[in-house]
Amino acid sequence: MKKAESLLELLVRIRTHRALDRAAGKDGYYRTTLKEQDRAFDELYKAGLNKEQKRIVDNALCALNANGAAYGKVAYRLGFPD
Repeated sequence: MKKAESLLELLVRIRTHRALDRAAGKDGYYRTTLKEQDRAFDELYKAGLNKEQKRIVDNALCALNANGAAYGKVAYRLGFPD
């Protein structure tokens, strides 16, 4: 059974996503990297990878994203002491 999310965690999560989305949308560097990401995914799509190759690339990108998210979570929580 999953532990219930505390009210503080819920508020932090909601505030973080809304504020972050607004700030990211205004940030030129973020918008530039988002365009670069889109181009890279277009190129990857056009590469014509087979199913196994796509799975390997997907697993690598998922691991990279999960690690970045975990690192960001640790960094973010440094600003919210209990």
